[in-house]
Amino acid sequence: MSKILNFGATSGGTSITKKELTSVRVVDIILDPSHPKYKNVDSIGTIFYGDIMNKKGIGNPETLPTAKPLFSYQKYLPLINEIVLLTEITIDKDNKSKEKLKLFLPNINIWNNPHHNAMPLTEYYKKGNNGYKETQDGSVKTSQDNSLNISFGEYFQEKDFIKPLRPFEGDNILEGRFGNNIRLGSTSKPLNPWSQNGKNSDPIIIIRNGQYNNINDDTFNPNIEDINNDDSSIYLTSNQNINNFEVASKNMQSYGRGMDQPYMSPEDQLTEPFEKDLE
Repeated sequence: MSKILNFGATSGGTSITKKELTSVRVVDIILDPSHPKYKNVDSIGTIFYGDIMNKKGIGNPETLPTAKPLFSYQKYLPLINEIVLLTEITIDKDNKSKEKLKLFLPNINIWNNPHHNAMPLTEYYKKGNNGYKETQDGSVKTSQDNSLNISFGEYFQEKDFIKPLRPFEGDNILEGRFGNNIRLGSTSKPLNPWSQNGKNSDPIIIIRNGQYNNINDDTFNPNIEDINNDDSSIYLTSNQNINNFEVASKNMQSYGRGMDQPYMSPEDQLTEPFEKDLE
């Protein structure tokens, strides 16, 4: 396993604490009670990990060491074959004994893409499959049928059109794996469709669910939200006008109409007088 970083505190030249972060490959993860190693709700998020450079234990992941998420308040669990950083702490148990607890951080940014950051074993490169290696240049996509036969989990489906969001100065961006994201941004003239009006740094919040699949874009270059083609989105504006916005329908007949009577089936119409008599 690869040692990534040492950190600690010193006093008078004497080391007080020393911790190591270690890079490991996720081989399996417990997500629900159907997992054979599930014990109770505390098992959720537990990973089984191995060395990042060899296949030892992959055939029988339940024999591998385990680690739990470092954070309890935010769930961002890794996929199989993603790389995470591991640390170890010692806690008192029942005031009588000590227990070593292994904890992991979210996955390491290998491909700079929110969809996944799985890193194939070196044997994939030895076979001449350079698809993943070449994506670092931003010009080559992996095939959507996962021709390298890399495992991500039981049902995660790789989609090669998912791209990271292009950031603008001062943005705070939260990106999901599936083309869903939240941008806490601002007017940034004249760089994007929402910055044609107002002043720079006027706030805007954009919530997008479903990234537009532009079949003419064969790169992994970052993109921006497309209000007309994304699956659905919410724009909370202040002094901005969204450029080239197209309404979904120009049929305005329902605007301003009052509440109509609820629909009644023929059977309901026959029984209604009888029910009124009972009252």
